[in-house]
Amino acid sequence: MRQLKIALLSQSSSPILGYIIENLLENQIQIHSVIMDSKTLSDKDQQIWNERTQNKLPTIPLHKFEQQQIPCYFFSHHSSQETTQFVEEQGIDLLINAGTPRILKENILKAPKIGVVNCHPGILPNFRGCSCVEWAIYLDEEIGNTVHLMTKEIDEGPLIIQEGLKFDKSDKYYDVRVKVYSSGFKLLARGIKLMIESEHDFWKDIYDKDGRYFKPIDKDKMDIVLNKINSGNYEYQN
Repeated sequence: MRQLKIALLSQSSSPILGYIIENLLENQIQIHSVIMDSKTLSDKDQQIWNERTQNKLPTIPLHKFEQQQIPCYFFSHHSSQETTQFVEEQGIDLLINAGTPRILKENILKAPKIGVVNCHPGILPNFRGCSCVEWAIYLDEEIGNTVHLMTKEIDEGPLIIQEGLKFDKSDKYYDVRVKVYSSGFKLLARGIKLMIESEHDFWKDIYDKDGRYFKPIDKDKMDIVLNKINSGNYEYQN
């Protein structure tokens, strides 16, 4: 089993950072550091998170991990030259998107020795882009998560691991969203562990560069999504 220097890209107000750290540590994955961007969660993004989770995923305070003494470093921008230089000088093998507030540029994507890993809430390459959970419900297709290496194209790159999900007919919209998030945190840790244990070069794998790209779902279609889930009429419900 190889040893990798793994760092996380996040922000101080990220609602997902604590969950990602928790799942990595549960899988005995050592974290070299957390690299913080100066940009914080916008009011709009916070509102979206609250609507999707209904306080079922409260933010995990970072002081919970004080015994692990994980260093945090602060930069103005994840794609800044200073961040790139830090990653290269520290010899970071793998970066994990743990709530970066920006679209990452090519310089930071290429800074670590292996690359940057992301967990996307959709089955790639069929669901790239925005509102993939909602679009899957609307189209009666499978909801799931995909862990992949990132490229400069949105939601593209070699696939590491995927998982489709099923839901109960009693599940409401926030139940679906919470399950997707929670399953994604676990799948991300499993994917990283797979990369550590397998020593496979995922960049050599052929991956689909096309697929489908979705824009944010509009209100009329979202109403259909909510009705379909809340009435138990989504196809992937038990």
